[in-house]
Amino acid sequence: MKRRWWIASGAAAGLAVLLAVFLRPRPPEEFPLADLVPSDAVFYAGFPDRTRLEALLPLLPAEEAKRVRDGLDSAGPHLAGGVAVYVDLEGRWVFLARLTRASALVAGGEVENGAAVVAQSPEALARHKARKGALADEEAFRRLRSRCFLNVRALRPRWSRLRDFEAVGFDIQSADPLVLRGRILYRGGVFRLFLEQYVQAPGQGPPQGEGPAAAALTEYFPRLWDEFVADLSPLNRERAEREAQVLSGAFLNGRGMKEFLKRVGPSWGFSVVSTPHDFPALVVWIELADEAARDTLGKMLHRAAQDADKYAREKGEAPWLELGAEGGIWRVRFQGQAALRRGEALSPAYTFEKNRIVLSTCASALAAPPAAPGGSHASLTVDVPRARELLLQLAAFLADGAFREEAAKQADRLYREVFTTAALAALKRQTPDASDRERFLVGQRAQLEGRALGDLRSTERYEKELARQKARLEAWTGRFERWDRLTANGRFTGEGFDFELRATPK
Repeated sequence: MKRRWWIASGAAAGLAVLLAVFLRPRPPEEFPLADLVPSDAVFYAGFPDRTRLEALLPLLPAEEAKRVRDGLDSAGPHLAGGVAVYVDLEGRWVFLARLTRASALVAGGEVENGAAVVAQSPEALARHKARKGALADEEAFRRLRSRCFLNVRALRPRWSRLRDFEAVGFDIQSADPLVLRGRILYRGGVFRLFLEQYVQAPGQGPPQGEGPAAAALTEYFPRLWDEFVADLSPLNRERAEREAQVLSGAFLNGRGMKEFLKRVGPSWGFSVVSTPHDFPALVVWIELADEAARDTLGKMLHRAAQDADKYAREKGEAPWLELGAEGGIWRVRFQGQAALRRGEALSPAYTFEKNRIVLSTCASALAAPPAAPGGSHASLTVDVPRARELLLQLAAFLADGAFREEAAKQADRLYREVFTTAALAALKRQTPDASDRERFLVGQRAQLEGRALGDLRSTERYEKELARQKARLEAWTGRFERWDRLTANGRFTGEGFDFELRATPK
């Protein structure tokens, strides 16, 4: 009898131990399931438990939020601990969820190290199984220590400025309003540049004014010259460097262009504003060191336009850039601009306001918002409803783009009909200068293209394209419909670029 009692007691104790092992809660994870995420994942977001994820579902479109919530509800009894999602190099998502020990023991399907694995496609699942390394072991991830991580280096960005950064880490502080705080790490090769030229730059506040969207930023402008020259073809690079030498000799006492650019900025900004032409305008302003820098820049721009005209005349071509003064405003005309068919809505111009240069895509909207004091190196404000209205005005411009090639072909045909061999010979006698003649012909060709585009606007095909573009813009901007205002600010530090993004709902 005693023997049976001891056996029963031992079995009960063993069962209790097993139940304790399987039913005890899993320990909390600081970075949930990061050890199962591949080291080259593009994006990772981890949540200590499902409630943290559910709190963010209102940020998703209603249908997607319902689908995620239904999936979490059905799996709820089996979940114990963190959940995470990551995006691989092919842009496919993989969802990971830590299971209870009992569920992990009996679960079918894909379970790895006590976590369920659900992938967007079989290929994504296969890549997950074949992964090498873990995100949790990556140096950038360990330095940022954030539950949301964007691997900028893995994206291999083409834009050179994005290549300055290695990774972004941020945490979601609040869902209503949405508040993100985080840090962007500099790439090792540019760390010293940022430490010397950006971290020490003076701060500023958000732009003041009535514009729907505006930003104030910090930049080290001497970099722009190297980037500008690097993107040119060998022929144009040689031309740009030759022009820079001419300007240097005429205005800079032989000092290089990069030396002058040290007196430009470091503060600059832009805003998107409404115009009387039912088309938004982009306004850009750049702070200058002093009046001497302002006067020198004005003379250099004027001289560059003169040199472009001189070079075009030597080649018998129309100049690609022309400047025309109207009071204190300089109008900028590019070759073939009339073909854009936007009239005054696209009339580039620039002027000087004290020690800043202001440029605009529309001459009637040539005013920058006043500078504001502050300590940020970057700040952005967006009035979402008003910004949406301006974006919707782009529908006609986008619809025009779909018919530009057809309009150009019609213009070519009309051009050949009007400017026959005899007509060109008569024009040559009337206008002996080849550059003036080419300028006239370029303008006529642009007008013909604009006229052809105007005729196409009256067709049913154009109306359908216009409606399609409007629907496309409405659908895209509708993603931000629930927000009233977006603000962002950040500052360069010795550790990286620290930032905060805040979205206030209506």
